[in-house]
Amino acid sequence: MGKKAKAAKGGAAPAETPKIVEPEYKPSRIDPGKVRATVKLAAPVCSLLEFKLELTPSHKISYIIDKIIDRHGGSIRELSVCVNRFHPEEIVSPDMALKDCGVGAGQDCIVYYDFVPTSGALLA
Repeated sequence: MGKKAKAAKGGAAPAETPKIVEPEYKPSRIDPGKVRATVKLAAPVCSLLEFKLELTPSHKISYIIDKIIDRHGGSIRELSVCVNRFHPEEIVSPDMALKDCGVGAGQDCIVYYDFVPTSGALLA
């Protein structure tokens, strides 16, 4: 049988492997917080058509419009959308972001909408 080699008694420490320093991750686009949006039908007031979305301030109004249309099963068109107050002078463009409407990170907002129903959609 062979003999096993004995460890050196002199106490030579094993060589340490160098630690790799990783660069800090910095995303190119930072949205620091969320916005809690309550989406409501302006008139008639109906709690069954009310729903909540968690968004960022950079979300476009067009995204909210798409969610509203999905919620109605595609049976609505020509939406008018207002943020925090429903008034004909305050209808916002679908190209605007929530931050353009004065809604910041960590805030709650109410998105009111009104629409023109598509004729015959419920009977199809």
